[in-house]
Amino acid sequence: MNFVTAVFLFLFLPFFLILYFFAQPRWRPLIGILASLLFYAWGSVVNLVWIAALILFNYWLGRRLEAKPAKWILPLGLLGNVGVLAFFKVFIVYGDGFLLRFGEFLPGRVAGWLDALTFPLGLSYISFQLISYLLDVRKGAVKAEGSLGAFAFYILLFPKLLVGPIVRYRTLAESLPAPTLDTRQISGGMRRFMAGSAKKILIADTLSKVVDATFGLPVGSTTPLFGWLALTGYALQIYYDFSGYTDMAIGLASMMGLRFAENFNNPYMAESVGDFWRRWHISLSSWFRDYVFYPLERRRVPVIGQPLNVLIVFFLTGLWHGAAVEFALWGALHGFFIALENLFLNRWLRRLFRPLRRLYALTVVLFTWLIFRAPNLEYAGSFLKFLFSGSAETIPLSFLATSPLPFIEPSFLIAFAAGVLFCLPLGDYLYLRAERSPFLRLTTDLLLFVLFIISIGAMVNGQFLPGIYERF
Repeated sequence: MNFVTAVFLFLFLPFFLILYFFAQPRWRPLIGILASLLFYAWGSVVNLVWIAALILFNYWLGRRLEAKPAKWILPLGLLGNVGVLAFFKVFIVYGDGFLLRFGEFLPGRVAGWLDALTFPLGLSYISFQLISYLLDVRKGAVKAEGSLGAFAFYILLFPKLLVGPIVRYRTLAESLPAPTLDTRQISGGMRRFMAGSAKKILIADTLSKVVDATFGLPVGSTTPLFGWLALTGYALQIYYDFSGYTDMAIGLASMMGLRFAENFNNPYMAESVGDFWRRWHISLSSWFRDYVFYPLERRRVPVIGQPLNVLIVFFLTGLWHGAAVEFALWGALHGFFIALENLFLNRWLRRLFRPLRRLYALTVVLFTWLIFRAPNLEYAGSFLKFLFSGSAETIPLSFLATSPLPFIEPSFLIAFAAGVLFCLPLGDYLYLRAERSPFLRLTTDLLLFVLFIISIGAMVNGQFLPGIYERF
C-alpha cells in the first residue's frame, strides 16, 4: 500500500482515523498495530514474518540488556539486525546471479524460496531503529520497553514504513502506551499531509516524465540541454519525492498524537557538503553520527583518524542505500569532500561570498546525484562527458524511440519552476506569517486543499509512481 493511492486515501485512512480518534487512548496502540499489519500485509504477507521475528527478537534482547547485561547480548542484537539487512541488500541486488551460478546445487525448495524473496517494506529504517534502541538501552539512555504491544506499535507504525524518517524510540517512548490527541496537532497534521502529497504528485511525479525519459535513453540520443534538464530535474525530483513522503509521514503521525523529528531543512541552501548533510535526510545522518562516527572518533587512528572515520561513515551511508558500487561511490565522494572541508576547505569557504559557497555545495551534490541516478558507472561517465559536449555529437533517434522527448510540456516547466522556488526558505516564511494572521491561515488552508484536490485528480488520471526512497 502507498500514501498516494486511492485505496489508502479513500478506504484505509478514513476508516483508520475514525476508529483511532474515537477509541480510548489505551486502545489506540492496538488499533495502530492492526492498521499497520494490514498496511504491511497489503504488499507482502510473507515479509511480515521477517518483521514480526525482528520485533520479538529485539524486544527479548532489550529486556535482557536491562535485566542482565551480559557481554554477548548486544553483539548478538547488532549482528542479527545488521545481518538480516545485509542479507536482503546483497541478495536483492545479486540474487539472480547467485541463483544462476549455484541454484543447480541447491535443493529445489530452497532455490524456489530464495527466488521468491523480495525486500521487506521499510527494513532499512526498521533495522536502524532497532539498532539504536538496543544501543540506547545498553547505554542507559532509555529503559527497555516493558510492553510488547507498545514496542510493536513503535516498530510497525505505518506512517514511517515507506521512507522513514528513522524515528528513535526515546522520542516516542512516553506517547506509545496511550497516545493523546489535540485538535491543533490534528489540523497541523492534515496540513502537512496535504502539502506532502502536492510535493510528491504535482512536482516530483511531473518532473519524472522528462527525467526518466532522458535517463532511459542511450547517452547522446538527445541534446546536452535535455541532459542538464534531466540532471537538475532529478535533483529536484528526489528532494520533493522524499520530502513529500516525509511530510505525509509526519502529518499522519501528528494526526495520531505522535511527533516525528524533521528530516529536511532546505538542503539545497547548504553552504558546504557537510552543511548539506545537516539538512538532508537528517534522521539518517544524525544516526550515523551518533552510532558510528562518535564511537569511531573515540578510537581515532592518529594523524588520519578523522578523515578516515568520515570516509567510513559515508561509505556505509552509500551502502545503506544499496549494495551496489554506484551507491558506495556516491557516499564515498560525499565523505571525501566533507573530509577536505574539515581539513582546510571550510577555512577558504568562509571567506567566499555566500552565493559562491552555495554554488560549490550545489555543484558537488548535483554531479554526485548523477552517479546515484545512473544505471552504472559507465553510463554516468558518458553522461557527464555528454553534458559538456556540443549538440553536433548527438545521435538523433526517431520520435517513437525518444517519446515524449524532444517536447517539454508546460506542466514540466511549471513543476520545475515551483521546485526551484520552494527550495528557498519560502515555505518556512509563509508558515510563520500564516501563524500570525488568521486571514493568511485561512487562505493557506484553502490553497492547500485546492492543491490536494488537484493532486488527487492527477493521481487518479496518471500512472502510479512509487517513491524513490521506497526501494532503499
